[in-house]
Amino acid sequence: MKRLLLLVLMLVSFSSQAQFWFGPKIGGQIIVPQYQAESRRDSFKISNKVNWHAGIGMDYSTEGHFEVHTELMYMRVNNRTQAKDIFQDQTLDSKTVNHFLTAPLMARVVFMKNSRFKVFVEAGPRLSWWLGGKGTIISDETEENASEPGTPVKFNVQFVKEELDEINVGDYNDKLIVTKPNRLQYALDFGVGWLFDITPSQRAIVDAKISWAHSNMAFNDGTTFSNINNYEEDLEYRSHMFVVSVAYMFGYNPALTTKGKSTSNVGGKKAKKYKR
Repeated sequence: MKRLLLLVLMLVSFSSQAQFWFGPKIGGQIIVPQYQAESRRDSFKISNKVNWHAGIGMDYSTEGHFEVHTELMYMRVNNRTQAKDIFQDQTLDSKTVNHFLTAPLMARVVFMKNSRFKVFVEAGPRLSWWLGGKGTIISDETEENASEPGTPVKFNVQFVKEELDEINVGDYNDKLIVTKPNRLQYALDFGVGWLFDITPSQRAIVDAKISWAHSNMAFNDGTTFSNINNYEEDLEYRSHMFVVSVAYMFGYNPALTTKGKSTSNVGGKKAKKYKR
């Protein structure tokens, strides 16, 4: 009982020196796909893509140099596969935009703690949930059936619980059927950032991260188009990213919520003085 009471007292003392930060976060990312079959680049042109993300960020800071950062983001991750110019008799241009909910959990070390302008490094895991996707494709087969040359065929990603040999593909229209998706995906993030304290209860943050993916999108033996027979989409790839974000955060200190305390002095009883 004494040990438990001591632990509670330590947590209360620690939380009185801690602060939570919440706020909107938005940015962009460069997506670099890595295919499990390296030979794919011999036949197809794989390009890096740019897209955006937005959501809510949260920081947990102390009077020391250590902070914890997490966020819940909607992120768009796109991919494009084209036939190489050397294969002039082959037509292929497949574009896909996939939608994710993503949440990194970062350990952060802050330098220049007593200055308004701070620098930090951070690292931690990222979990992402594949919500779905859509795309367009132009292939030899679609060109044969197109009313006008160069008209792309639209499709949506359709997750199916049954195996491919257990379903009738003809029951689905304009779908990329995925029966073996990796919907929960894992990555490791490493980053640096800059933090500016506007007031004791408001801060702006810019960070740049490398997100090194460890999960392929899906297994190819569970993937097929519902309306296209002469091309199979390769989903055995992972998407590494270079992510840049901007956030505006508002502070909340639970130790200052008691009656008679000013919520504007989030940093402590007195506003913190910063070195110039």
